[in-house]
This record gives sequence, C-alpha cells and structure tokens, in this order.
Amino acid sequence: MNNLGELFRQIRINKNWSIREAAKKMGISYSYLSILEKGVDPRTGKDSNPKPDTLRIISKAYDYPYEDLMKAAGYINDEGNSDRNFDLTVFISNTNLIMGKMTIETFVADICEKTGYSITAKQFKSYLSGDIEPFPGTINILSKYAHVTPDFWYVFNTEETLEKERKKYEEMILKASSGKYSKEYLMFSKLRDDIKSWLLDDTNLQYVKIAMEAQQKKVNPQSLKLMIDTIVTARDG
Repeated sequence: MNNLGELFRQIRINKNWSIREAAKKMGISYSYLSILEKGVDPRTGKDSNPKPDTLRIISKAYDYPYEDLMKAAGYINDEGNSDRNFDLTVFISNTNLIMGKMTIETFVADICEKTGYSITAKQFKSYLSGDIEPFPGTINILSKYAHVTPDFWYVFNTEETLEKERKKYEEMILKASSGKYSKEYLMFSKLRDDIKSWLLDDTNLQYVKIAMEAQQKKVNPQSLKLMIDTIVTARDG
C-alpha cells in the first residue's frame, strides 16, 4: 500500500463510510476504489496512479482539498513551499502511527515521562476531534517524543516513512550536537561499555534521577552504597 492509497483509506474511515458507500458517492466501482486504496493494480503489479480527473472526483466526494491530493499523487511539486497547513486527517493518522496500541491516557503520560512536558488527555482528545489545532510548541513536543522532525506532522506517513524520518532526525541531532556537545560526547566515549549501555537504556532513567537527587542533596556516595547494601542484605536474608 503506497502513501496515497493509505491516505484515501484514512479519509474514508474518518468519514465512517464503507468502501461501497464511498464508491457510490464518487460514481465509480468499489473494486476500482479498492485498487486505489491498496495503491497497486493487481493486473499489472504497478502503482495505481490515479489521473487528475479521478483525484478531482475523490476530492469532491470526500470534501478534501484537490491540491493536496495532487501533491500527494506527485502531480504538484511542493518542495519549494515552506508553508505547512495543518490537516486533521493526516495528524490523526500520524498520531495513531506513533501511539500504536497505547490509550491516549498512557500516551500523554509517556510523553511527559520522556520529554518533561505535560499534555493532558483532555487536551489531546481536543486535537484529535478537531476542536483545537495543536500549537507549534505542541508539535515540537510531539516531534521530540517521537524522534521526528516537525514536518512529519504535516504529511501523511507509513511505518516505512516513519523509520526514514527517525533516521533523518537522528542525523539532524548528531549534526547539531557535534559542535555544541563535543566535550560531553568525548567524556561519554571514555566511559566503560557496560556503563554506556546502562545509561542508554530508558528503563534505567529512574535510577539516574535518584542518583542526581542524591548528589544535589549532598548524600555521600558511600552512605548511599551502604543503604543499598543494607536493603539488599535484608531482602536476601
């Protein structure tokens, strides 16, 4: 399934229409619409590549911007356009891609845990319902959490494009960090491999926070180790 085909499917699902119902409103066969959603013509094995006239029919039936469909289909080159228009259907699709099987409550809690920024479940539900458009700051928080660039939220994505976007994000972070944090990276590179692996494990973040708190409160490392040894001895005893 290509990006355009998945976009057709997401728009239809968002309207709660069956594929037969949508095809009837367009005046085309449901089998042809099915081919467009799959993105591949089974007779040729090639991309379905709907013509501009077909995109106009789909645009009218779905009340979806014709120009956006033309861009998604590759008929219009949008590389030189820096303006980003928020599209609720695209945002919902990308959010579901990032959330996976998490509930909204679990999702926003995970965002807070991993970024330090709080978005309430009620607020996020307002984004998904279209009552509120996410602020640029919110998009930046979501981008930081998902390890994607802000552009991710303005175009339709799949598992494949998400993986590519995350690689691009990592490269961007490394490039930005190479100069500013070169000293920190140098120090990190000198750590033992087992310590580096432990620090890079997200599940150990809570222990790092406790160690930071102990240092801030001037708790002597030896005293902290003694407490740990006492707890372990009592537990194993």
